[in-house]
Amino acid sequence: MTSWVAWAVLLVVAALLGFVGYHFSVRTLRITAAGVVVALVVLITGYGLAHPARAPADLASSFTRGADELSAALFRVLRLGHQVPAPGRVGWLVIAVAIVIGYRMLEAWALHWQAPVLDTSKLGDGQPDIKLDAESGGGADEITGGRRHAQLAAELRFRLAAMEVRAPSILPGGSRSNGLASIAEATGVTGSGLAGAIIRFFGMLWPGPRRFQLRLWVEATPDASGTRVTVDLEDPRTGGTIVTKTVAAASRGEAASMVAGYVARQVFAADPATPPWCVGTPDGRDLGAMLLARQERVDVEAPDDVERSRQRQIQILQKATQIKHCAGVVSYELAQLHDLGLDHLAALRLHAANRERYPRFYRGRYRLGMSLEMIANPGFTITDVPETERMLDDVLGLLNRCGVTQDLTRQAGDLERVPGDSELWRLSPGLSMSLLAAARKELGTIRRQLTLRHVIWATLAHRDERAARRPFWRLRARQGFRDGVCVAELLVAVRQRLNPGWPAAGSERPGHLKPALRIAAAIAGDPAPIRSVLDARPEQGPPPPGPGPGPAAATDRIRWLPMQRRTVSWQAAYNTACLYAALAQENQAPVGLVVISLERAVSNRDSEMDRPYDWISHDPDFLPLKSAPAKFAAFSKFLDDQRRKSYPAAAPRPAGAVTR
Repeated sequence: MTSWVAWAVLLVVAALLGFVGYHFSVRTLRITAAGVVVALVVLITGYGLAHPARAPADLASSFTRGADELSAALFRVLRLGHQVPAPGRVGWLVIAVAIVIGYRMLEAWALHWQAPVLDTSKLGDGQPDIKLDAESGGGADEITGGRRHAQLAAELRFRLAAMEVRAPSILPGGSRSNGLASIAEATGVTGSGLAGAIIRFFGMLWPGPRRFQLRLWVEATPDASGTRVTVDLEDPRTGGTIVTKTVAAASRGEAASMVAGYVARQVFAADPATPPWCVGTPDGRDLGAMLLARQERVDVEAPDDVERSRQRQIQILQKATQIKHCAGVVSYELAQLHDLGLDHLAALRLHAANRERYPRFYRGRYRLGMSLEMIANPGFTITDVPETERMLDDVLGLLNRCGVTQDLTRQAGDLERVPGDSELWRLSPGLSMSLLAAARKELGTIRRQLTLRHVIWATLAHRDERAARRPFWRLRARQGFRDGVCVAELLVAVRQRLNPGWPAAGSERPGHLKPALRIAAAIAGDPAPIRSVLDARPEQGPPPPGPGPGPAAATDRIRWLPMQRRTVSWQAAYNTACLYAALAQENQAPVGLVVISLERAVSNRDSEMDRPYDWISHDPDFLPLKSAPAKFAAFSKFLDDQRRKSYPAAAPRPAGAVTR
């Protein structure tokens, strides 16, 4: 065995383990190290079998002979070419100890690049149970400091467990999401006697994860109207303070949420695996506000109950998003609430701000593309012109800075009156075309990022995106989202064709829209109206209405082959409904295709729509259909059915109903 081969293998193995320790978890490092050990044992044993000595060869002696040859090859460089003797038992003991020490240092290196563990074992300690007398400012019914501390500590444990930043849902009002970052808790080493001593002894020998020990000091505000909490995060190994902050709140529940947000921010900032759009502001008030908003729940009987709860959530989150460098997930959640509250321009501005600060927050970029499509809809109307002009200037400035648009500014005639109504305004065809082009650019980027090779590369290359990318390794999740993006691109292309400013020179159908046409055909069964719009040229006039609904795929199934006419995507079904709604309001498609698509989206088992009525009734793509119930009777009936299903307590009892 030559020395350069042995040293090359050693350097490759060391580089591989170092790379895994830096970019992956300790669990992955241990699995990789075990695989490397097995591979080296097999190779060394095979070398011993291939180069036997005079004695009969077995596996044990072959491995020993190969290991001796390997050690001789490694140390031959140090002896300058002289013969190197076998290490012997003492030599191999020294080599084994060196390997164990080296692996311990490798695990310590890997643990250094992992999230710190939050130690709450001292959370309930440190504050005496003393009641102030009347001369010191205490009242007869005043709660003691120790009891106030115990109550806040008990509530904070629940808040810390709930502080988990999750990948937001695709549509507003969604109920399903994937975990991205959470606080890992530890209560310290338990046990007594010999077992506890053994655990502590080996814990000192072997490296452990970084720990943040949490301590609190709770007191009432000077006017006794609120709660003031001093948070102290310590390093239990050295006893030194890592960070400290005093948080003031109006109530104990608000104080617990703000403390949880501050602690979560410190943990997320020290975790290389946490995406940057989850970290938030240094004081953690945005994460605390998000936790408070999630707790805002009411007993729902009617849509008005949800609307009041939603307005309170908006008030809580608006204070947090006004801070610079707010967490992207908090802005995203507020934008979703604005969409449900019919303030689509405010939602668009939040998505554009996220696009500038977090360009790799691809779920936010998808919502940016869909928001651009919604306000470019001719059915999207405006009443407050000065406020709209101010918000449009902000949005266009953000889009120009992040490269989505190129020097696009608002012109004098970009807002025009709606024909037949002197109080309503809408965007001009020229500005709508520019926004649709920006939406198509963003959606095309998302579609390419959802291919398997991009998902694999981003998972390996970007550690902080690994949790967000991991669900898309599964074909069902990746295909579902990608099909939705493809149909969204098709929707934007149809919007461009229907726009009066569409140029005659750009009437060719792009090739990447063909899969989207097959997906729409699998959902609704009749792609003829879409094809007629895409293929029609402006000088030919509008195409004739398409035929009625044709046969569609019966169930939502994964598409294993590219040409199969089926899809598992509820997002694609919803965007297909928006597509046919755009054609139906132009009298170029029957409204039944809209209903078929929406039924597929609502009944899909992966659908994220908790209450479908809330979003369908607020979506600008469906507002023209909702405002003309006599003309679009099938859609109105479907919407009434969804309202009864989403709010059964508010549904009127059928006339003449008899109970037995």
